[in-house]
Amino acid sequence: MKRVEKGSDKALGCTLKKLGLKTCKVAGWIFGVLLLCLVSACSCLVEHSAEQPVSRPAPEAERRLSGHVEQLCAQPRYGDTLEQARLYIEKKLAAAGWAVTLQEFTTSDGETHYNICALRRGKSGKRYIIGAHYDACDTGEGENPGADDNASAVAALLELAAQLPKGKPEHDIELVAWACEEPPWFDSEDMGSARHAAACDREMVLGLICLEMLGYFSDEPDSQPSLFPGYSLLLPTVGNFIAVVGNLEAYGLAKQIYSGLKQQLPAARINVPWAEETELFFSDHRNYHPLGIPAVMVTDTAMIRNPHYHEPTDTPETLDYRRLNLVTRGLVHIVTSLAWSER
Repeated sequence: MKRVEKGSDKALGCTLKKLGLKTCKVAGWIFGVLLLCLVSACSCLVEHSAEQPVSRPAPEAERRLSGHVEQLCAQPRYGDTLEQARLYIEKKLAAAGWAVTLQEFTTSDGETHYNICALRRGKSGKRYIIGAHYDACDTGEGENPGADDNASAVAALLELAAQLPKGKPEHDIELVAWACEEPPWFDSEDMGSARHAAACDREMVLGLICLEMLGYFSDEPDSQPSLFPGYSLLLPTVGNFIAVVGNLEAYGLAKQIYSGLKQQLPAARINVPWAEETELFFSDHRNYHPLGIPAVMVTDTAMIRNPHYHEPTDTPETLDYRRLNLVTRGLVHIVTSLAWSER
């Protein structure tokens, strides 16, 4: 065995130390690159704008939205009285100059229901669909006015119908008020949106925008509970923003909608591959994803933020009509940009 000199021990130690430092440096670089990739990926999947854009007061528009919500909440939107909401929506869409038709369907319990469809023909034959369910949940535990869920979104849909340009768009625009989103039909083929999606020519649908609970906001600290693990590292914890939610296939559409909404109020965009496994998938857009149609939900985050969800306290006075109007204004600009574009 070769004898190792003392000086050699020192030299070997220095060499190992240098190697160790180099290894640490390399490991650090690798970790940094991986962290950068992770942050970049997250920024692609999730982003938010916290700025408060300057907005002009719009009392008349806010009064119209409030009036729609009040009217829709005047009678329960389930059971026999749901028809009154249907007639109100039909009347408003027709008054705004849209061609209104009813899609009749029978649920597995033998009841007849109607989706309300309003169409404006474009040049290409392809179309964008914007929809909101108009039923409320019969909880069996007292009356549920359903102001945020989902009269707020139907009100925005009606204002969208009234405010969109009157000229002929490049692409068809279909506005739909879906029936049967709430239990006992939720997550079944009896959902109105499931019946509507099944009747679509999927090759001709450029995208779907689902409006789900748009009127509840809060400026209180920690008023926005987590949407998913690690949420607080990526998105706001104050519930003063509107969210755009979709899976990865809807990335492009979600990005366009987010870009338009953040011009009006704080907004967040969430495109995650696991959307189907969370509350982010608990609305009508779920029935268009499997058909390969880019489908997103615009929402105030629904039951995650709103403590009045499916409660007798979900009343018109709990809504923020200034912000609901900002969301509506953003949607008007977005749909105009999408439908009048030749792309």
